[in-house]
Amino acid sequence: MSLERPALMAPAATAGESAGLLRRGYFKAKQVLAASAVLVLTSNICAGQPVDTQDAYAVVVGAGLAGLSAAVEMGSQGVPVLVLDMNSVAGGHAVLAGGVTLVGTPVQERAGITDSPELAYADWRQWTEDGDPEWTRLYANESRRMIYDWVTDMGVEFVRVAPAHGNSVPRFHFTAGRAVHLVLPIYRTALGLPAVSFRFNCRVDRLLVDEGRVTGVAVTNLRSGRQETIRAAHVVLATGGFENDVDRVLDNWTPGLTRPVRLLAGAAHSANGSGHDMAAAAGAGFKWIDRHYIYVNGLPDPRDPARRHALTAGNDLSIWVNSSGARFTNETGFDKNILRDLLAQKGSAYWAIFDSGGRAGFGVRGAAWLNNPGDGHPILDDPRVVVRADSLDELAALAGLPAATLAHSVERFNAMIANGNDGDFGRFSSRDEAPGPIAEPPYYAVQMFPMTRKNMGGIAVQRGGRVLDRNGEVIAGLYAAGEVNGSVGINGRHGLDGMFLGPAILTGRLAGRSVVDAWLRELPDASGRRQSEWRAGAPGAEGMTPGSTAADLVQLLALPRNGYWHFSVSHELVLERGYECSACHTALFPYASPSSRDGFRAQSQICTTCH
Repeated sequence: MSLERPALMAPAATAGESAGLLRRGYFKAKQVLAASAVLVLTSNICAGQPVDTQDAYAVVVGAGLAGLSAAVEMGSQGVPVLVLDMNSVAGGHAVLAGGVTLVGTPVQERAGITDSPELAYADWRQWTEDGDPEWTRLYANESRRMIYDWVTDMGVEFVRVAPAHGNSVPRFHFTAGRAVHLVLPIYRTALGLPAVSFRFNCRVDRLLVDEGRVTGVAVTNLRSGRQETIRAAHVVLATGGFENDVDRVLDNWTPGLTRPVRLLAGAAHSANGSGHDMAAAAGAGFKWIDRHYIYVNGLPDPRDPARRHALTAGNDLSIWVNSSGARFTNETGFDKNILRDLLAQKGSAYWAIFDSGGRAGFGVRGAAWLNNPGDGHPILDDPRVVVRADSLDELAALAGLPAATLAHSVERFNAMIANGNDGDFGRFSSRDEAPGPIAEPPYYAVQMFPMTRKNMGGIAVQRGGRVLDRNGEVIAGLYAAGEVNGSVGINGRHGLDGMFLGPAILTGRLAGRSVVDAWLRELPDASGRRQSEWRAGAPGAEGMTPGSTAADLVQLLALPRNGYWHFSVSHELVLERGYECSACHTALFPYASPSSRDGFRAQSQICTTCH
């Protein structure tokens, strides 16, 4: 396997290497070592502070889809597993995602779709241009057995399959709702395995390395501040990507692709590259680190005062114009083509233009913006983010666009609709394919930007999920699954819809199998070992009781508290939507952090209240 190895001490990266990997502060000065050096971390985490040491056979860092898949794979074979996550709930970025790409499933068969691994492999290799051939072949061959059959046995129900870019037949599989309905059955299965335990609000700060082998993790409880070390024979990193760190993305920007003037952060808040940093400090190599799936429909989140974070938004009934007021692309074309067209525009931004008839076509992805019961639209009626006017001239003035050019763009588009052919960009070739004309006030203009979303490269691994160092050798005791390994390069230079959740499950299971193999080899020596069940720790004092009021909750949310991100986000929605506390809290899920399997299971039942 050919690896791209970041040159730690070299003055410049060689051809084929990821020159931007060595971003500012990416490797702390004390972590920059010669490639042959050995990094040894002691169990002293914080001088002068008491430190306890626990033991686990396997630690999984991250309770997202990849981490949960690894945990179930191990726990189902009796391997003692401790899953650590910095959030207060499981699920990771996957709960915000859509579907998963699969080949040769009963859902396809019921829809009359003929598919095969050979056809899928050919489609994906053509679309991605240089997706890793070995991993692509493995995924095409095994997605039915290792993903579809596995998750449906746990209760996941796929209800439809849709077309997607890069696929000659429909392969994009969806559950009834978003991917939270894919994640929750796996999480509940893990909760039912006696060998699997969870600890939330627990940040893993670094790996423990002894004579070249990873031997555990150093952690901090985000709510109490308590630090400790956990010794483990195997550590699986399933920490996701680094796409929430826009500076890191830009420092590792794709060669040959124009850098955007403004790039919004569109990934999970926890996608900060912590797993990449820990792996790098342990000597890991990286592949394709400068490949990113950049979305073209980022709307600055009005709830973010700095306007750095993005909502995924769009309107299929709109036209897109640049800062000169002119159309510049096929608005319904392929993402990889639209991205290049967008980055070629001044300011790397555009305005989506539509009228009152197109208002209903505007949509926003993300749980915080779904099914909002309030009057009006939380985005379209917010003057901070949307320009609205009764005429195109007024709209142009408010948006800072040339009025004559904008009017010409709209008039020309309407004329092409009447003729049934988009002669400029090929968006439609008949009246039936065309949207309605833009002619009924009020008119809307929404400014959009490119946004980060997913890594398509990351920690180098071999087929069993074992992490490889900069020389292509296995780092004993260390594994990487999911987006932290860049979905093993299957997406190549151009991302495929549904080809991030699937590889998360696949690589999570493969990493888990590698640990199971080690466990079975050691079983005669371990048969007398007590297989402890680690609990999540004492409940956190949320500060709410059955008699609390909305005013009490407002005061509580105003307090700055580490480790309460999910609590704050979910309860802000409670206030906004006027929910009763009893909509979520029950005797099994009281007003405190769950600390038992039954509590976690009860908590998972109400995830769909928001998601």
